[in-house]
Amino acid sequence: MRHSQKSYFASLRSRLLFLICLATFPAFLFTFFMAERERSSALVRAELDALHLARLAGREHAHQIQGASNLLRWLGSKLEQDGRKSPIITDPNFLRILLAGHPQLANVGVLSPDGQVWISAHPQLSNRNWKDNPAFMTALNSRDIAIGEYLISPIFNRPTLNHAYAIRDAKGKVWAVLFNGLDLEWLSEIARQADLPGMSSLLITDKNGQILAHNDSNRSEKGANLVGLKIPNIDEISRSKRGKSLKIEGTTDRRYFVALPFEGTPNLYVAVSLPYASIFAQTAAVFYRTLAILGTLTLFTIIVVFLAAELGILRALRSLAYAVKRFGAGDLSARALFFHGHNEIASLASAFNTMADSLVARHNEAVQVQAQLRALASKLQTSREEEAARISRELHDEIGQALTSLKIDISHLRSHCPKDNATTACSIAMHESIDAMSTQISNMISLVQHISSELRPSVLDKLGLVPALEWLASSLEERSELAIQIDAEEIPSDINERVSITLFRIAQEALTNVIRHAQASNVEIKLVMNGENITLTVQDNGKGIMPDSLKNPQSLGIIGMRERVALIGGHLSIYEAKNQGTTVQVTAQLLQKSEVTHANSVGR
Repeated sequence: MRHSQKSYFASLRSRLLFLICLATFPAFLFTFFMAERERSSALVRAELDALHLARLAGREHAHQIQGASNLLRWLGSKLEQDGRKSPIITDPNFLRILLAGHPQLANVGVLSPDGQVWISAHPQLSNRNWKDNPAFMTALNSRDIAIGEYLISPIFNRPTLNHAYAIRDAKGKVWAVLFNGLDLEWLSEIARQADLPGMSSLLITDKNGQILAHNDSNRSEKGANLVGLKIPNIDEISRSKRGKSLKIEGTTDRRYFVALPFEGTPNLYVAVSLPYASIFAQTAAVFYRTLAILGTLTLFTIIVVFLAAELGILRALRSLAYAVKRFGAGDLSARALFFHGHNEIASLASAFNTMADSLVARHNEAVQVQAQLRALASKLQTSREEEAARISRELHDEIGQALTSLKIDISHLRSHCPKDNATTACSIAMHESIDAMSTQISNMISLVQHISSELRPSVLDKLGLVPALEWLASSLEERSELAIQIDAEEIPSDINERVSITLFRIAQEALTNVIRHAQASNVEIKLVMNGENITLTVQDNGKGIMPDSLKNPQSLGIIGMRERVALIGGHLSIYEAKNQGTTVQVTAQLLQKSEVTHANSVGR
């Protein structure tokens, strides 16, 4: 599994996919950046809309105050001109008609200097006294319009902003006070017209952030009125002109606030409250929507590029690689598919097919030459063995017999000149010469027998492979300090002569290499039959063979053994066992004598 994973990550497909992802990584970053920017833009847009609403509310508030003040000035001038007989005091319908023309006002009326209501456009529910009203108290000491504070109207049970204007006589003494109440219903109307998230609302606070008034939609999570509660750091929010997420003191719901100071009204602020969860859910929805769209486009680009590469490049390269792999594994018929066009891959496939055709032609030529060489080698090997056998027979039969006959004839010379009767120097010299020539002839006879055995041991032809191996081991033990053990099964007498000669020569060459190179003290030869196969193993306890020697073109002995084994269709193995020397093993098919004629005819 680990190998397959490594090969996958090392493949061209995985590298191409990695490069595509690497190339599109900036696009992913750009996608994320654009989505985040879009989310920030959505939040900024919500802030700007809220600030715009706050400015509108501030201007509207200033207009409402200015309108209420102008109305009191007009009524004051009329009341100063008409005095106590003015219809403002004497005609109850006058104020009601006047109020109907000014819907932004909750009420309008006249107070006595001690704060009692003389007349009011709305009937009073009780004998309420205004002497504690901030606007009334300020008006008594002022010659201008006095603006009070936002108070809960006892008539409408909602916040109103009172204005008061003192009417003085010629001596400057206050004899009446005009008042009106500015209704805040316009806050709700502006909030309804604004394109803000649900549950957004307008609030009016003092400089400490205490909520003085708000439109009707603004309630806490429990539905309680927020008047009197406090927004922390209202002045800081107003100066930054940026929104801030915080909790109204006394509540647990988190909201997003922007705030501005009222125009022309010091120490008052208009704040826009946006629901925290809603505004951030809205911006998050914009973020994820933008991210999904751009991510889909990026992924689509990756898929299109990868499919184009897969169909245009990778498939062709895989086909070419598969053809090369098959060709390298020995399938000489493997060819690359023909790719249309004149691109690089088509040129590469064409070049591979041309190269494959050329290699196949040369391979066929090499196979023919190799077959011819093997046939020639087989014929030469057969001829060599036949010639060696003939020379061995000639040496043994002709020269050996001639030397033996010559030795006998020389020995007969002794009878003509007995040694015990020899008294002359000539006789003594002749006997010495006869002895020397007999010794020399005996040595020549031994040499001829040795050469004859080396060329072709007669024991191999007469007794078979196993006695020949025993004779070879015995002769080598006499000439060296090597101990050779033979463990051989009984071999059929009708074994193929070529197989028998090959195995004998392999054993002879292996033992010669042991004596020359192995520095061994013991060699074991095994001959085992396994069905139709025969296996020869020669194992020594020497220093072992160097791995480079097995592939060295100068190792003619090993090359000769391989060629001999190849001629009989066998298999040769030479390997080094750790601390156990070198092992030479030959496995060949056990051909019978009936197959000798056919095998020899093939060799010729």
